[in-house]
Amino acid sequence: MSETMVYTCDICKKSKSKDDLARITVKADGIRMKNVGYSGIKIDICPECLKRKGFVVDFPENKEEQEQATLKNKATLEDKIYDFLVDMGVAFTE
Repeated sequence: MSETMVYTCDICKKSKSKDDLARITVKADGIRMKNVGYSGIKIDICPECLKRKGFVVDFPENKEEQEQATLKNKATLEDKIYDFLVDMGVAFTE
């Protein structure tokens, strides 16, 4: 019997190959629900959605430019994490 696995970007909901998706895990320490730990939210996101959010997807070969891209991606993740949660419908609101 054969199996077909479908991989989907959590942001644009388009079907992608497994290797195309990046995984972002959002965890929270200290949240307990009836003595059960919270394992976090896993976000699978495709390169196109990452680019639209401002991430550098195609890393340059120059080491200095790679370091700059890494710093930019870190800052972008910190800035856009709420947007990811809103896109998935799991953001906290008051």
